[in-house]
Amino acid sequence: MSSANLSSELSLQEESSVLPQWLDRKVGELVAEDFRRAHIFSQFGIDFCCGGGKPLSVACERAEVDPDKVVAALEEAALVGSREDELNQLPLGQLIDYIETTHHQYVRAKAPLLIEYSEKMVRAHGEHYAEIIPFAGWVRALIEELMPHLMKEEKILFPAIRALSQGEQIEGCFGHIGNPINAMQHEHEEAGQILQKLHELTNDFTPPEYACTTWRVCYATLAEFEADLHRHIHLENNILFPKALQLA
Repeated sequence: MSSANLSSELSLQEESSVLPQWLDRKVGELVAEDFRRAHIFSQFGIDFCCGGGKPLSVACERAEVDPDKVVAALEEAALVGSREDELNQLPLGQLIDYIETTHHQYVRAKAPLLIEYSEKMVRAHGEHYAEIIPFAGWVRALIEELMPHLMKEEKILFPAIRALSQGEQIEGCFGHIGNPINAMQHEHEEAGQILQKLHELTNDFTPPEYACTTWRVCYATLAEFEADLHRHIHLENNILFPKALQLA
């Protein structure tokens, strides 16, 4: 057997051994170890409360869901949680660097594409499918909300937090650091409200059967964009901002 085949076989063996480890565990025990797993079970319709004493395999069967998908979601959450723990340990300056280079750059890279795709949909299909026109308008509203938001963070709030983390005096016209933090959190909420409107217009980013390729790519990109934005806002609202307020 070649080394490549052996490596592939070992990988398959590892994957096959991981699945039963999850499925043999009781649902309640899994939630007790990490409460975030409850959110995953809820998404799949798995009872983690009264049915918490049942193995995950049985719970999946009762909920009529694919156990492979449930396990994949649990493993992804474990990876995200591990990464979040690492980020939580970073000095604030390095955390800001990560947010800017990872999430701010992502927004700037994807925003023009979302505008392009949605406007192309209007030109091609707006006459026949009226829902596309308000959809494109809300996409633009989301981008117009986010772009100045990034600049305010990078030019005003983040430099102030960096100064705080280094024990320096804050120089700015905004007074206490809580003031710009509150403003940014409010803008996060406004972006969330726009995304909720987009969910309503698109049936949760589900393209209709007659959708063209651009339509499908636009919805898929928007779903990816939202997932990244959720991680982005979580890092700021729940890790960066509270630590900055503690320093102040």
